[in-house]
Amino acid sequence: MRKKIIGVMGLVMVLGAISPLSAYANENTCIESEWNTIEEEKFDILIDEIISIKNDNPGFTDEQLLTIINKQISESRMEKGIIDIWNSLTESEKKLCIRYPFDALKVNTARNIATEQTQTKFGYSGLGDRSDAFRHGIWNAEMSILIGSEKAELFATAHEDKDVSGNESDGFPKTAHKEMDLHNNEVGRQMGEEHREVSEDELADIIYSDIYSESTQFVWLHE
Repeated sequence: MRKKIIGVMGLVMVLGAISPLSAYANENTCIESEWNTIEEEKFDILIDEIISIKNDNPGFTDEQLLTIINKQISESRMEKGIIDIWNSLTESEKKLCIRYPFDALKVNTARNIATEQTQTKFGYSGLGDRSDAFRHGIWNAEMSILIGSEKAELFATAHEDKDVSGNESDGFPKTAHKEMDLHNNEVGRQMGEEHREVSEDELADIIYSDIYSESTQFVWLHE
């Protein structure tokens, strides 16, 4: 099936400019995403630590609290696995974890659901392909159900707040990946709002079916 690029002019321009890379991408059919499951037990400990620091420092701003947490990280006062989780977050994600710690727990739950469902549906979790579009879609759909679409948008956008210079491992520009992800995040949130009453598996089936339909609004860079 041909790539879906409806409604995303930036992607059309990118694909036109770098079409020779399509062959490269097709030769690498299982480029793995860097998006891994974050262990919920360790993430819970991290959030508990954030809440404790907030309680110990009432009235402190998010920036001040971020400084304290980063200091504890630099002094290795937390378990290495927890430090690794913290360091894997963007600065914007860290601030949202401080501001909305209980919502952050649900965001991570949605993230892990998305990772597991992508593995179930595709057998792998790719980069820049249809499985990538599915993963972002179901993550945002689940977040919308768990914390509402407005906060889901905050967390999803914060996740994309990273360096976009150069290319990803599939050969496509990081700017194209970011544009793709932001678009698919929005489509996923809309689907979450439309299907709030269904189960996790049912929601995965709905999004999986949609992403293979000719009318899908999801986009991807290569097969």
